[in-house]
Amino acid sequence: MSSFKGSGGSELPAALPLGQIQFRSRAYQLEMWEMSLQKNVIVAMDTGSGKTQIALLRICTELDSLPPEMVKYVVVIWFLAPTVALCQQQHTFISDQLPAITVRLLLGSDGVDRWHDQSIWDTVLSGVHVVVSTYAILADALGNGFVKMQTLALLIFDEAHYCTLNHPANRIMKNFYYRQKKEGGLDTVPRILGLTASPVIRSNPAELRSIENNLDSIAVTPRKQRHELH
Repeated sequence: MSSFKGSGGSELPAALPLGQIQFRSRAYQLEMWEMSLQKNVIVAMDTGSGKTQIALLRICTELDSLPPEMVKYVVVIWFLAPTVALCQQQHTFISDQLPAITVRLLLGSDGVDRWHDQSIWDTVLSGVHVVVSTYAILADALGNGFVKMQTLALLIFDEAHYCTLNHPANRIMKNFYYRQKKEGGLDTVPRILGLTASPVIRSNPAELRSIENNLDSIAVTPRKQRHELH
């Protein structure tokens, strides 16, 4: 298996035959990536520190773990963001950085609220590796049974601090993730990676514990090479 390097020289598996990977990772990003492989985490880092690159590493690793025949047709990763503008931004970034994989952007303007047949969803998602959408779109798809929680391997929650109260992010977890986990066990639910720059994660212990519980995750920040963050 070939490899690519972070800026600190650390080697990573080149997940899938991805061709020329378009980014280099810093030591603190590799640290967060490694932690995300061990458990569900919410990566709390400042805006502009490269949280999405950590998600890219995690996407590569997840796809690399699949048998080649499954990679051809199974959606295994769903990248969630709270707004259409952020979804469009992240879809462009992921597609540009990982050109060898198929990334599908789903928006309300696509008419998803009129996709009432499973066959439509199956056709739209055929051959797609990563879906990027708002929280509401996945919550509705799960609620209507068009997407099954047990078929997903990884959920990425951008702006993870939104996962509270009756927000669609929290409904995804409460109504579908935890229910499936209770019925089928840990092996039947996806891994969770949260990303946030919210100061709430660092300054409000009660709110932090609530978000950690909602996302079945723990909040983490880099301990290595912290000077690279500045």
